Amino acid sequence: MATEDTHGLGYHRVDDDPNVDVLIATMDGTAGWDATLRLRSWERAHLGLAHGERLLDVGCGLGEAALGLAQDLGDGGEVVGVDVSERMLRVARSNAGAARCRVRFTVGDACSLDEPDDSFDAARSERTLQWLADPAAAVAEMVRVVRPGGRVSLIDTDWSTFTIHVGDDALAALVRNGMRTERNRPSNVGRRLHDLVGAAGCVPLARTEATQTWTTWDPDESPAPLGCFSMESLADDLVATGRLATADRRRFVSTIHDAARRGQFLMSLTMFGVVAVAP
Repeated sequence: MATEDTHGLGYHRVDDDPNVDVLIATMDGTAGWDATLRLRSWERAHLGLAHGERLLDVGCGLGEAALGLAQDLGDGGEVVGVDVSERMLRVARSNAGAARCRVRFTVGDACSLDEPDDSFDAARSERTLQWLADPAAAVAEMVRVVRPGGRVSLIDTDWSTFTIHVGDDALAALVRNGMRTERNRPSNVGRRLHDLVGAAGCVPLARTEATQTWTTWDPDESPAPLGCFSMESLADDLVATGRLATADRRRFVSTIHDAARRGQFLMSLTMFGVVAVAP
């Protein structure tokens, strides 16, 4: 990946993005975050999938999480992954050959699933609700297709927790305040997962959180910290919302890059998880 490769702060239209390969690589990097791995391990323990069960993954992306859970379903089980991106599903399908159970990855709408009522034993969604106009509708659809007493698992990001420290308090406050306000998407939905499953009639079983922390990054080797957006994209977002003047954009980016080169870089982001029983 070239150091100038970048993408905007969004996964709204992956297949139409001119940098779709960068988006896919970023998704792959995010799957390797320590926080992601911890949340997926926690989720697996609380879902308690059994042989012969059917699992739905809404917003499955590259499919690695669903395929990781597939081993718990045995030969008689089935995994169905739904995503709006055909490009991501191609990757998921290419990785599905080693799965023991039946696997189906299909293009679909999280808010209008093309699946029958009560047809799955469990459903999950990870880092998807933050991109949807109506997260509650997506959760209601997951509950609809899960049998009574089945399990629903949600993992998502709360971007209001995003912090960056490079030895500049004003810059840190600018970023913190810029990420705190939701604009065109429910970017802070992570903190609301417990309320969402409750509103859908589910009984929460467990909830948790995990923070991803970056302490090193070489901007001359990679355009962005692992699995994250570039500082240019962050600056563009702050400019678009009027929090950063266009004339200050270059200084904002160079301040972060220079600090990272000096080893004075700390960035963090928290994700939340909830597992609940469907009514």
